[in-house]
Amino acid sequence: MNKEKRKRILSAIALCTASASLLVTTSCGKPGGKKKSKIAVITKNKDVSFWEDVKNGAEAAGKELGFDILYTAATGDNDFSSQVSAINDAIDEKVDAIIIAPNGRTELNEALQKAEAADIKIININSRVEDYKGSIPLVSSSDYDGGSVAARYAADGVLLSSTIRTAMQQKGNNDFTKIAELGRGAVAIIPHTATTADNRVKGFKESTRTEVERQLKEDDVDIASFNVSAETLNAMFDRFFVVGEKCAKPEDARAEAEKILAAKDCNVKCFFTTNTNTTLGVCEAIEAAGKQDEIYVIGFNADEKELAFLKNNVLDGTVVQNPYNMGYVGVRFAKKAINGENVPLTLDTGVTWVDQNNMNEEYIQLLLHPENY
Repeated sequence: MNKEKRKRILSAIALCTASASLLVTTSCGKPGGKKKSKIAVITKNKDVSFWEDVKNGAEAAGKELGFDILYTAATGDNDFSSQVSAINDAIDEKVDAIIIAPNGRTELNEALQKAEAADIKIININSRVEDYKGSIPLVSSSDYDGGSVAARYAADGVLLSSTIRTAMQQKGNNDFTKIAELGRGAVAIIPHTATTADNRVKGFKESTRTEVERQLKEDDVDIASFNVSAETLNAMFDRFFVVGEKCAKPEDARAEAEKILAAKDCNVKCFFTTNTNTTLGVCEAIEAAGKQDEIYVIGFNADEKELAFLKNNVLDGTVVQNPYNMGYVGVRFAKKAINGENVPLTLDTGVTWVDQNNMNEEYIQLLLHPENY
């Protein structure tokens, strides 16, 4: 099944899983405090446009609500030391809240505890400080759901190539191991270095399996009829994936993709990447190898360079978050916390599938370029 045919099969709709339900609420302050005027926004990577969109959303809310926004971005996803410095600077500035996309599990704890001791409210965006004692509200898309959305578009026509489908439909075919080998290494995953990558990969792999099984069932192929153990079945699905090293920069992801493509037993039909930098690196590798008509590429986020690859048919689709809303809602939450109101412990800002078929729709353009609306 060639790439163009697969594209016709794939549904060209924007899948948005945003939920504004209040999963848990927590009281984040005492009412009746003094009027607040400064909010610090600290993000992960100054070189990725995603965080510029977060900044724009935060500044829009700050202007609307009357807060000065003090913005700082770290040098990369693993740079927690500059975030610690930014937290300490915010304390010295006597800000009233800190909105932070954390780059560490425990490395920020001491600084955050110091901030809370100074009666500064803390809001997490994009990811949570996982090993921090206390409840910090989180404004983020679901990383697991992001991987799941990608899987729905990867499984159709990629893992179930015509060869695998035909083999599984053959009556009386009991050589399940042979069939499993046909799909070995069909999907390569290049994750980034931040903790958000882990659940994106998990959601992608688990949902790909669910989608494969669903499609087989539609073809009247009952996997149970092969009489294989659960262990064998799990091993079969594991063979579908090649997981590369975690990469921080586009050049790292490009090198990793080139290494996978150069392997003697390469059977890759699809790449899945988990952030902007890994997407850009893989797209560069695919374009340089001239394989954009052979290999399906699913990315994450919507940097302008990513959109250029999408328009040029190198990137086939991307899972888009809503960074502008993360910044905007983060400031809204901060205001509530400052005023002593209850704040949702978790709010999901959703993910949307974007490809050539829907990228010019008004809602998608609003998502991609909120500054123009």
